Amino acid sequence: MDINQKRRLMIIGALVVLLGVSVYEHGLNVLWVSLVAVTAGLIVELLSTKLRKENYDFTSYFISPLVIGLIVSDNLVNHVWMVAVGVMFGLFFAKALFGGQDKNVFNAEALGLIFIIMSFPSYLLNQKTGNATGELFLYTVLGLSILLMLFKAVSTYTVIGYLLSLLGLYGLFYLTNSSAIPPLDVMVGHNMIFVGVFMATEKSTNAKSSLGQLIYGVSMGLFVWLINTQSSNKEFAAIYAVLLANAISPLIDQFVSSYISKTDLKEVTQ
Repeated sequence: MDINQKRRLMIIGALVVLLGVSVYEHGLNVLWVSLVAVTAGLIVELLSTKLRKENYDFTSYFISPLVIGLIVSDNLVNHVWMVAVGVMFGLFFAKALFGGQDKNVFNAEALGLIFIIMSFPSYLLNQKTGNATGELFLYTVLGLSILLMLFKAVSTYTVIGYLLSLLGLYGLFYLTNSSAIPPLDVMVGHNMIFVGVFMATEKSTNAKSSLGQLIYGVSMGLFVWLINTQSSNKEFAAIYAVLLANAISPLIDQFVSSYISKTDLKEVTQ
């Protein structure tokens, strides 16, 4: 088992812990939705791996469906086929078509979630923001993020840049706007922290250098703040921000390599 597989196992372990927290807070419907998401993801992953005639790597098959299962609202329990279709769509068009694990340029979870939002808006929009919310869930995510960063399972630069950007922008907005919601309340009521730790840090869609990852995290925080404060679809601001950040990731790498001395950069291997 190589280092990347070990890191993916740590991320899966963290997601399983969060699944337990979500089940505790919202009930067994969360577990059922997640099981359907995992089953749908396995179908796509196993078929695409077989068609490419590659070795099976089960450490890469569970992260995307678990993330999607935690973000969608458990009111989809009577329409779990929507979750299955979204997982399959995201994995096929964002991952399988690009050659599999670590070869995708867009985040599969974000693409799958946006497909569900666009296709079945009445089941997700203007509802609660899914199961990745609440104080207990938020504090668990923050605690797990510290462990994941210590073991280098996720990018420390991206997470720190993202969190500082969010806190700075929402804090400034709160201080200058008397009607603004306090930053902590915004983060408790939305999935943005969960998305920043478990989606923004994906290796293949992130910037490659440490400085690039810091810029990537700050940029994504800016995108989240803009969409969340200016759009009518506030609930899934972080999901849209992931794809926007994915799109500018190559530009960040080019900027860093062109204008910053290469001797000052340290490539981050995740």
